[in-house]
Amino acid sequence: MTDHDITPDAGSSPAPGPDGFSDTEASFISEMGSLMERWGLPQATGRLFGYLLLRNKPVDLDTMTRELGQAKSGLSVAARQLESWALVRRSTRPGSRRIDYEAVGDLQHLLLVNNAHMRKFTETLSSGVPVARGEARDRLASLADLFNGFVQQTEALVADWEARRAAS
Repeated sequence: MTDHDITPDAGSSPAPGPDGFSDTEASFISEMGSLMERWGLPQATGRLFGYLLLRNKPVDLDTMTRELGQAKSGLSVAARQLESWALVRRSTRPGSRRIDYEAVGDLQHLLLVNNAHMRKFTETLSSGVPVARGEARDRLASLADLFNGFVQQTEALVADWEARRAAS
């Protein structure tokens, strides 16, 4: 296996394939690419996210290019997309200009950022209720209520999860 240190316990992982990944690692990376493609992102962005989720330490673009077999320019764009979604963070090594990327482990932040957008969406829906009539008014009120509940439930979920993590 290469020095990419993907698995937490290298002694228990299956033998790597020709690309340096075990079949299960390659499958996970591919599945993440397909999933994020369905969300409207390039498959390369999803593959990079899957790859970084399996990493135990930050990695630079040259290593990503070598290990994923994708163009450096495409991976750079993918890394910036993931960074804009707050799914990865960048760092630098002392004395080096290279940028390393790693998956963010505190995705509750992403949920709370998303909630801020949802809250604004809910407020906008609610502002349409007084000006709408008939079925449109009911539809706007119902959607605003649904999204307000979503925001409240997500905040409660994150608070509960953080409390459980703090207790363990």
